[in-house]
Amino acid sequence: MKRISFLALAAFFFASCNEAPKEVKPGPTQVIFDTDIGNDIDDVLALQMLFNYEKQEKVRLLGITISKSNPKVIEYIDGYCRLHGRADIPLGYAYNGVNPEPGKYVPATLDTTVNGKKLLMPKRSIADSLPEGYKLLRKLLAKVADTSVVLVVVGPETNIARLLKSGADEYSSLNGVELMKQKVKLVSVMGGMYTHEFDFPEWNIVQDLEASKVLFAECPVPVVASGFEIGDKFRYPATSIMNDFEGGDANPLVMSYKSYDKMPYDRQTWDLTSVLYAIEPEQAHFDLSPRGKITIAADGKSVFAAGEGQQRYLIYKNNQQQVLNRLVELVTGKTSGR
Repeated sequence: MKRISFLALAAFFFASCNEAPKEVKPGPTQVIFDTDIGNDIDDVLALQMLFNYEKQEKVRLLGITISKSNPKVIEYIDGYCRLHGRADIPLGYAYNGVNPEPGKYVPATLDTTVNGKKLLMPKRSIADSLPEGYKLLRKLLAKVADTSVVLVVVGPETNIARLLKSGADEYSSLNGVELMKQKVKLVSVMGGMYTHEFDFPEWNIVQDLEASKVLFAECPVPVVASGFEIGDKFRYPATSIMNDFEGGDANPLVMSYKSYDKMPYDRQTWDLTSVLYAIEPEQAHFDLSPRGKITIAADGKSVFAAGEGQQRYLIYKNNQQQVLNRLVELVTGKTSGR
């Protein structure tokens, strides 16, 4: 009996040692989204992408920091998060930041009712004393594992620059540069222009020019920039807005899109491309420049120099329909079939 047990045990260990190792499924990408919702409609489409990624368990959205200094934006984002079951998501706000004007679609969507019911039903507002955007960033980063967070930055770099310039506080003994270096693995930023197709400084960069200079000069982790020329190649189809969302005009995304500009229009997908690269880098939707350094000139133009540095920019691959189809899938949460 002892011999049989020994043989059985030996066979078990032999089998165990020869089993193929089980594939470990990667966990969701931890993301903090820094946005200027209210200035352009692509921010809303990008946020919708992140919520759909969450439903697919590819993303864990840790928090949202707001770089547009209009209080109504807090209500809009809070209401939009609640609509997607994320009433708990931490929000931060760039007090004394840029772009205080309300824009078109934020007040229009907040004020719209259908059958006596508001499209968005926020519970948080400026009266709730949200933390400064950079303070929320410090709080969230202090809690996570090292090199585990992707920052997706799709507006003026106000909050990120304030983080980089911050000192030790109640959340961490590290200064901002040290904290980013320890906790962040990538900054995916919509900002700049890296080809000769256009000859003007990119909008996000010049809105808070000094903050933009700080980000690219002092960021201690890899940065991948999606330039103006990338999002300009992919136009989100108005036909998707009109046909792909339940509720039609009672859907806040549809109402916001229709309020932003005269329909039908196909809007550039600038912010969506930064989300797409951040979450699906392995899919190679874009080529990447060599590593190097991006410098923001006095006039706001972005200058890239290959060589030492951890900064790169996205390059168009002449794959317009393929990437656009993927973006529509991710915004709608449906297989496009296009």
